[in-house]
Amino acid sequence: MANPNVQRAFDMLVAYQQGDDERLREVIHPEGEVYGAPGIVNAGTYHGFEGFQQWVRQWEEAWDEISYELGELVEVDEAVLVAPVHIVGRGAGSGVEIDRTFGWLYQWDDGLLVRFHVYPSTEEAVAAAQGLVRERA
Repeated sequence: MANPNVQRAFDMLVAYQQGDDERLREVIHPEGEVYGAPGIVNAGTYHGFEGFQQWVRQWEEAWDEISYELGELVEVDEAVLVAPVHIVGRGAGSGVEIDRTFGWLYQWDDGLLVRFHVYPSTEEAVAAAQGLVRERA
């Protein structure tokens, strides 16, 4: 059977891109952790849907233009996934262009997103995901 969390990760990106806050509120655990690693525009830790919104606002304010392409997800285990996300954008005000692949870590529990972490690279996200899996074991 295919891992339903893979589809959930894709659905979450689609909901985000469509501005579907209702759908995002449904999937983000009320105490879910949103984290931007050092080196990310909006580094820090936030919680729940409101924290996700705050994190997203800070991210979006940094860009005049931005696009996302989700790569093939890495299943570290059934609940923990990493998505390489190719992001192309132009900085607000600065005009600085970005064209790189970040690592997005998703951790699901009973259909709800309990962790969404963004790292400057897929390798860093996979290492963090492996650490989470070891902690849970």
